[in-house]
Amino acid sequence: MLRKLRAAYNFMRLCGVAWRTLPEWRQTDAAELNRFFQGQTGERLRETLLAMTVQQSLDGTSRAGNDLEYRAGYAAGFRGAVATLDALMAKSVITDSDHRPDVPTDDLAWLNSRDEL
Repeated sequence: MLRKLRAAYNFMRLCGVAWRTLPEWRQTDAAELNRFFQGQTGERLRETLLAMTVQQSLDGTSRAGNDLEYRAGYAAGFRGAVATLDALMAKSVITDSDHRPDVPTDDLAWLNSRDEL
């Protein structure tokens, strides 16, 4: 009973978190992050994150046991966070708000292109 009350309390605390809009990510920010990751410390951080991503993926699939869903979800979330760091380093390709990619870059773009046919 106490465990359920504690879980409910923690859930209510999390619900009270005010979500803020993301700060604007500028080209200068991407260039600075890229410069950091090209340095010695940044390179070590990238290698560490890559090794941790592989470790989490292996742990999520090979040693999961009864918590396969949880471990696979955690591994996917970890991989997503690392991919977000990589995406923040890239230069923005879209310069016009009405720009549509020539080549679909994800499933949604592919579905949208299929609707136009």
